[in-house]
Amino acid sequence: MTVIKLKTITAVAVAVMAILFLVPTITTAAEAPAGQIARVNDTTVLRQDLDREMKLVSLKLARQGRPVDAEHLKRYEGEIRETLINRTLLLQQSQSMGVGVKDSLVAKALDEFKAGFQDEKAYQNALTEMEFTEEMLKGQIRNGLTIKALIGKEVIQKVSVSDQQVRAFYDDNPNLFRKPEQVKASHILVQVPANADEAKKAEALVTIQALKTRIDNGENFATLAMEYSDCPSKAKGGDLGFFGREQMVPPFSEAAFALQPGQISGVVQTRFGYHLIRVTESQAEQTMAFNDVKEAISTRLRQEREGKRIDAYLEKLKEHADIKRFPL
Repeated sequence: MTVIKLKTITAVAVAVMAILFLVPTITTAAEAPAGQIARVNDTTVLRQDLDREMKLVSLKLARQGRPVDAEHLKRYEGEIRETLINRTLLLQQSQSMGVGVKDSLVAKALDEFKAGFQDEKAYQNALTEMEFTEEMLKGQIRNGLTIKALIGKEVIQKVSVSDQQVRAFYDDNPNLFRKPEQVKASHILVQVPANADEAKKAEALVTIQALKTRIDNGENFATLAMEYSDCPSKAKGGDLGFFGREQMVPPFSEAAFALQPGQISGVVQTRFGYHLIRVTESQAEQTMAFNDVKEAISTRLRQEREGKRIDAYLEKLKEHADIKRFPL
């Protein structure tokens, strides 16, 4: 069970550390193209850059099972524009400092990106969906790696976390490292649909009671679970693994945590139906050992400091930059 949740790095840091992200088209301000949404020194940020970025965000969320409609996404136009401005500043700084990347690194990153697709057709479909050609993709990869190199040189290399600081965090935050009481259990579920009538409920109750009688008479719990349970865990003989009190619905947890290893519950009713629960192991609450979590603590502290330094670095760049924002 993961107790420490690594703090999310700022949006800027996430963008910087990614292998691939969109960097606005570089166009001299003198050309003053239509559709500008911002100007960063002599680089314009175009509406098409924002639209493409918003589409990429929408596609990413959809693939994560979190589709967002266009109207909802439109609320974040201002934030996305700021991300584009930040990226532009970082790219300009990398160019002024002569920071670049080898073609071989770009090729390797492209190969790694392509390897994430089932086949060439799926890769080409993704390019079409993102409205990218492969040359455009390579350009974005190069820009992303260049900015990553800049941040590595100017920020990441200057961040350090000492062993003493890691230990101090552990000692000062004991609640973060408490592993709650857990049990390992299996169950048999006879499902009862939410709209079931009384006859269906009675039928399910008779079924689970009959299974309890068979278990009491010596039949194997796991075998009966595999045959009769309505839970996907039936494939593993009803095994649910270890879980804490808060991970299950209250009636189930109360019954499970009242059992000793080897014991089987009576019929337990939850909103899902009727259960029989068998506990096989239990673990008392314990404090995680320092040696088991010190790497996670170090990573957390480092990421927090990197995020703050990246923000400070960007603010410094902005102080010396000519940035104009136009109506969206």
